[in-house]
Amino acid sequence: MTGQPARRLTGEEIAALKFAAHRQLARWANKPTLSSHRHARRNALQRAVHILHDNAFSTGCELHAPGHEKHSDA
Repeated sequence: MTGQPARRLTGEEIAALKFAAHRQLARWANKPTLSSHRHARRNALQRAVHILHDNAFSTGCELHAPGHEKHSDA
């Protein structure tokens, strides 16, 4: 791996993230109880998976760190 973070995820990488997220959600679904921390993580993961299923991400997406977004007030 290089020291530079990825600037873009490919469609294949998005699919891999969805697969891994679904797998983790399935693991947590088989647990009778979850700690409050894991419950919060599960909810966040469910929201993320829901977003990744949008067709807009089928070919990949660009990554931007929070606070580095360009805003146009014009």
